[in-house]
Amino acid sequence: MHFATLALVAALSASNVVAGPTHNHAHMHRHKHQKKDADVDWDALNWNAMGINWSSAYEAGLSTSSPTPTPTPSPAVHAQIVTSATAAAAATTSATSNILDDIGNDIASLFEGLVGLANDFTEFGQATSGSGSDVGAIGNIGSPQCSNMIKVASAAGHQYTNNFINTSGGSITVAIWNKAFDAGNGVEANLGSALAPKTPCLTIALAPGQNQVVAFQENSQIGACQATTSIAASGAFATTWFEGNFASSGIGFDMSAIMNPLGNVYDMAISATETSCLSDQTQNYWYGANNNPEDPVAFGSSDGSCYIPGGQGATLTTKMGGGSS
Repeated sequence: MHFATLALVAALSASNVVAGPTHNHAHMHRHKHQKKDADVDWDALNWNAMGINWSSAYEAGLSTSSPTPTPTPSPAVHAQIVTSATAAAAATTSATSNILDDIGNDIASLFEGLVGLANDFTEFGQATSGSGSDVGAIGNIGSPQCSNMIKVASAAGHQYTNNFINTSGGSITVAIWNKAFDAGNGVEANLGSALAPKTPCLTIALAPGQNQVVAFQENSQIGACQATTSIAASGAFATTWFEGNFASSGIGFDMSAIMNPLGNVYDMAISATETSCLSDQTQNYWYGANNNPEDPVAFGSSDGSCYIPGGQGATLTTKMGGGSS
């Protein structure tokens, strides 16, 4: 899967991280699949052996991405990045207090008691080094594992954030994972999504209309979705994913319906204050051709991905919920 497969942007390498969708173990696809047989069993495919050229996808997305407008963040959704050390420290203190107060309530509300490895982390751990490229890329997974992501009170003072908002009429649990995962035998590039239903990095319980901001460390390639009982043959959540790649060289994000067996029916929209590019069910998203053989795998003006040039961070908002999961 495109880790959290979102309409992500492209390939990563240890020496040259390319901002793009970081499609995971069961979410990999390539452009030559644009005209596919309707009977293809996508769950049975060997995703790790597909040789996807994410560099090409990234270049296509970058060349067609919308110009970056002057950010005008809304305080209700995004807080402007604060460079003041004093303000950042105050935000961190407030976030820590709020998170500790909420931990007990969150566990009781989580889908089937699904607790993430980072649920009780209140600060980042040590960043891990990246390696590999394209499908085999391994980014920062944090040490201890999954400490490259934490819940925070607001985007203020953090370089890379995503504000998850539950727009459905019921409570949901958002599960977040790293593209790569270490299950005890060394870090594997595309293992995170396959283990997310049992060992996610972070889980968030959201009541209707509730939101939660999550901050990510540099060089994190993540995926996220609503936790569901629908599981693919790979072991991953069989639903629509958010995918994101956060790197200093550029940021990629997208909505991906490839793993959703019901098709492009789940309501999700991903935006950022740093770009006018929107990834949702109608534009800049990834879509499995097994859902409709007439539709290409990548659809939209930026080839399935939204892109933010490096050096300015990323303040994302993901509205999700509703439709069929």
